[in-house]
Amino acid sequence: MAISIKESISIGLADILTRKIRSAVTIVGIILGVMSIIVVLAVVNGMNIATLKWMQERGGLNKIEISRNWESDVKDQNLAYFTLNEVRYIRDQIPEAVAMNPSVSERNSILYHNDISNVADVFGVLPDLLLIEEWSVSRGRFIADIDVNQNDNVIVLGSTLARELFNKQEPLGGSVRIGAQVYSVVGVLTEKRFDRKGSKKVFGENALEYMNKRAYIPISSMLHKLSPMQKVEEIEIKTSSPEQSKILKTRLEGIILNLRAGKDVFEVSSIQEMMDTMKRNSMIFTGIFILIAVISLLVGGIVIMNIMLASVKERTREIGVRIAIGARRIDIFIQFLVQTILITSLGGIIGIGLGFSMLGFVGRYLEVTVIASVKMIWTALFVSVGVGLIFGIAPAIRAGNLDPVIALREE
Repeated sequence: MAISIKESISIGLADILTRKIRSAVTIVGIILGVMSIIVVLAVVNGMNIATLKWMQERGGLNKIEISRNWESDVKDQNLAYFTLNEVRYIRDQIPEAVAMNPSVSERNSILYHNDISNVADVFGVLPDLLLIEEWSVSRGRFIADIDVNQNDNVIVLGSTLARELFNKQEPLGGSVRIGAQVYSVVGVLTEKRFDRKGSKKVFGENALEYMNKRAYIPISSMLHKLSPMQKVEEIEIKTSSPEQSKILKTRLEGIILNLRAGKDVFEVSSIQEMMDTMKRNSMIFTGIFILIAVISLLVGGIVIMNIMLASVKERTREIGVRIAIGARRIDIFIQFLVQTILITSLGGIIGIGLGFSMLGFVGRYLEVTVIASVKMIWTALFVSVGVGLIFGIAPAIRAGNLDPVIALREE
């Protein structure tokens, strides 16, 4: 008498319901392991998506940054800065670049408008900054090439800085004094905003508010008038795609090494490569926590195997009767294997439910974005079924190999 899969499932469910307490104790390890997998994957997934959004708000992944290499042992400090002529030379060597902006800043400058003052960071920039940051002006215009060529005293304000300096007055056409220099306001930038969980204690509600509090003037005005002691030590470049940024990065390394006679004064980094590194680190982080969850699953699997072996002992006479009336050994094997898979699958389903129900609490407690996906459900189910298959084989083999004569004598 062959036992169908449907009948094996029915027998397995009946045994689980008959021994509720034992079944509950059996699947605790599976529940905890699956729940951990769901929570960890959701946290890591949320962190990756939040980081990607952050980088996109800062201009996207197709950016290259040239900055000072602080590990370099070059003693001549003049080599650690770019002249405007060198900046123009680098720009001429990479015509395929979408935009390029060398940045010079005067930190914590005091800006005056009439009797109102405010402390802000003032940046000397080129017109390409808007393309680099994927930014726009809400009123007026941004720094133009003619402003740079003529060292004009014009200034563009971040949205928050404009509001704080001018209150309800119209900023355009107004004047702002920085030190002895008076600048005419030609534009106000749109508000930059990024609500990032986990950064509110550091950055407040808007993680990009610091950009709204900046002011921008032509880089030539910064170097020739406002702060002649400042030097260009950072350059940002925008390419047409993340893939091109990797190619252009290699070329820029060669160009800059030639400018500095082979001395590694500067380092060139691609935002796409930085993102790739972060993803690899994230995979390591995920792997460590998944390993912890797997240990819980292994412990749960060992418990299930021992309980199923005990179940085989308890049901020895029943197995003998089934074999005696025509059940094949393979049928007995499948019956016990199916029952083990049912137990671990039930633990997996409960673990998935508990894991998803905890995501909101985990997100609030850690102040991070947690993002679940359907893929996580299938992963958790696959793992729980796999545990049942692996740890259910030994009890199923023992049940299938029982001698029916000896089994029938069991009380």
